[in-house]
Amino acid sequence: MSAAKGVALRLAPYGVAAVVSLVAVFFGLNLWAVDWRVPFYYSGDALAVASHFKTIIETGWFTHQPDLGAPYGQFYSDYPQADNLHFIAADVLRLFTSHFGVAMNVYFVIGFPLAAITALWFLRLVGVGTPLAVALGVVYSIAPYHFVKGEGHLFLAAYFVVPLAVGLIYLVATGRPLWRLRPAVRADGSRERRWLRPITGRNAATVGTVALLGTASSYYSVFVALVLAVAGLSALWRSRAWRRFFGAAAAGGLIAVTMLVNLTPSILYRLANGVNEAVLVRSPPEAELYSFKLSSLLLPVPGHRFGPFATLRQLYDTYYPLPSEEPALGLIAAAGFVALVVVAVHALLSAGRTGWRGPAQSTRALAVLAGLTLVAFLFGTVGGLSTLLSFVDFPIRSWNRIAILIALLSLAAVGLLLDGVLRRAATRMRGGRLPLLAVPLAVLLVLLAVWDQIPPVDTEARAATVAAYDSDETFTEQVEADVAPECLIYQLPYIAFPESPPVNGATDSDELRPFLHSETLRWSAGGIKGRAPIDEVGALASLPAPQLVEAVEGLGACGFVLDRAAYTDGGSAVIDQLTAVVGPTTTFDSPDGRFTLLELPQ
Repeated sequence: MSAAKGVALRLAPYGVAAVVSLVAVFFGLNLWAVDWRVPFYYSGDALAVASHFKTIIETGWFTHQPDLGAPYGQFYSDYPQADNLHFIAADVLRLFTSHFGVAMNVYFVIGFPLAAITALWFLRLVGVGTPLAVALGVVYSIAPYHFVKGEGHLFLAAYFVVPLAVGLIYLVATGRPLWRLRPAVRADGSRERRWLRPITGRNAATVGTVALLGTASSYYSVFVALVLAVAGLSALWRSRAWRRFFGAAAAGGLIAVTMLVNLTPSILYRLANGVNEAVLVRSPPEAELYSFKLSSLLLPVPGHRFGPFATLRQLYDTYYPLPSEEPALGLIAAAGFVALVVVAVHALLSAGRTGWRGPAQSTRALAVLAGLTLVAFLFGTVGGLSTLLSFVDFPIRSWNRIAILIALLSLAAVGLLLDGVLRRAATRMRGGRLPLLAVPLAVLLVLLAVWDQIPPVDTEARAATVAAYDSDETFTEQVEADVAPECLIYQLPYIAFPESPPVNGATDSDELRPFLHSETLRWSAGGIKGRAPIDEVGALASLPAPQLVEAVEGLGACGFVLDRAAYTDGGSAVIDQLTAVVGPTTTFDSPDGRFTLLELPQ
């Protein structure tokens, strides 16, 4: 067999996993019927993500948008961000499209095959056979978590880096090194140069994984670092191998350094402009508010295709306290989680003398997976270790998001257990061959996951999303045709951005909607709260109509745009008050009646 053919055969499973994942999403979400210009999610945090993509397309990076927070501008360095990998991806995507919706949707979809590929790598590392590893990699890529996060938490939904990082944890937990040096003496007897010894594939893989993790997500970086620390201490206790412990500690330190490097622009901005205390407010009790519960992991996914399952989940989330962010593992991963709990309990009650039959590698892998899952669960559960960390003002609140690590570990357990069942079946069948049994089972797993984990398409909701998008686009185009270019539009009501409570159901992100479709105008909304220029412009909204008109004219504004949904009376009283001051002027509504322009005389 040629080397090229051997490489192709090794890479083929990854290609199959990626393709199957894409096919599952394509048909599961009816992607053939979507308008790719319209974001799949067009509300809440997804609007803020869309504004980032639009800003990157227009400026090359996300930190400054001169057309938001006018006349001051939006400076996002006030809001610490270390998740630069996704902004880099958006920067690459702008080479192929100039539309924020297309770039946003493409990046969301790309996350599925990437997660399938990295999960397959981890499952093979653990020892799952190739057919089941391919199938479970696809199952992981379409985890319920992926759809719950959606484009509102697009950067969390792009969790393809997690399996690579969990692979490092697994290596440490099983006593294998993360770092390797070249031999001091070469095969020909000559001595290796000292500076070349650290240049190895293992070291490159470790550094690359850590750098990718620290650049992808602060949440996943913290989760991995904590579980890695526990795994390292456990391995040290077991083997007294200090060198490997220090290797794990070095990986954890490198995660912190990578995050610090990514946060450097925000740190420098704060040093130059002072700390903005109002922009990112966290409360310690939120550690429990945004944790998960055992039941929330095991119950069916929200909006399940099977009516009784959907009703059960809805009743639970509605009437039981602390629904968090609706974490759910899905049937397959939930089964793996239960299996790992059984493994852990049996190992403890039998004092390690389990009497398990089967390959030692598989039984040890299950034990390690059970231990890592227990650690992750203790961090993520309500009242768990996360609560203790909150006492020292730990900067993480949504601990339920560690569920995506648990999902991966649980699917690995499913793979190992099913492999064991298949091996026994193959030995009992005369002439039985393992692949002939594994492939049909792999197909069944994928079909079950598609049915269980991909939410059914709500055609009415999707149509409403498209209608809202089209209405905003039509309205903004009409505004731009009616007023002078570079005009400042003052938006009412003022809702401080970001992370302010809704006003009559309207969110701070809703005020970004006209901007998303704008090419020539400046908008008062979207400035980062806590800075005097932004707060002062926002405070003008509380002035009586005569003073308000005078003040915004002083800013150079040429009109108001009102979000009628933010007013209990649809904004009629405010419009009447402004019209009484301005006199006869141009006014018109968006097609859906959500927004109204009131032009100021020039």
